[in-house]
Amino acid sequence: AVPNASTQGAISGDDGQRYRFSSADLNGASTRAGQAVDFVVVDGEAREIYPIPGQAPVFSPAFSEAVRQRDWFAFYFNPNGRIGRRDYWTFGLLVLMIVNIVLGLIPGVNIIVFLVTAWCGLALGIKRCHDVNRSGWLNAVPYVLTPLSFLCASIGFLSSYSRHAIGVPVLFSTLALLTGVATFGFWIWFIVQVLAKAGDAEQNRFGLPPIAPNA
Repeated sequence: AVPNASTQGAISGDDGQRYRFSSADLNGASTRAGQAVDFVVVDGEAREIYPIPGQAPVFSPAFSEAVRQRDWFAFYFNPNGRIGRRDYWTFGLLVLMIVNIVLGLIPGVNIIVFLVTAWCGLALGIKRCHDVNRSGWLNAVPYVLTPLSFLCASIGFLSSYSRHAIGVPVLFSTLALLTGVATFGFWIWFIVQVLAKAGDAEQNRFGLPPIAPNA
């Protein structure tokens, strides 16, 4: 079975054909991407889908076929839906890092590359949150804490040169330290609980499991 990140999916049958299905046709609560299933074909669509007990998930060639058929533009730019952790780290983060390193050295292009990859990274992070059934707004936390920490540190540093700013340098330096620690702590939690965590095996409020396995 190869469901995608929407309410629709596709199953590769033993006859080599692919059949569309909807989440309403899944009769096994633990049915997940790549799992062997039994189903009935009705009007060219898969119905009455049940997982086959005792059979391990099969990801090839169905998985490789799903990768070839993926909409890569939507994968990088569309924040809707879900992506597995393997897709996030390999096709997502690793690819964006390589693009930034290679194209970021070209004058006049590096700013555009940075803006594009920043949006792609945000979209991928949102979908990774969705995969573990968390709000994509979690990605906004570092974008708030990091500038706030930098701003407090800057005010504290500049006010240290003023004789009239009594207590201001200490106050803003303390705020900069606290927001910096909060940012670091959030990233540790975010990596462990979102980026490195296996996604929900079943459908959640953001859709069906992604095509790629979460392992």
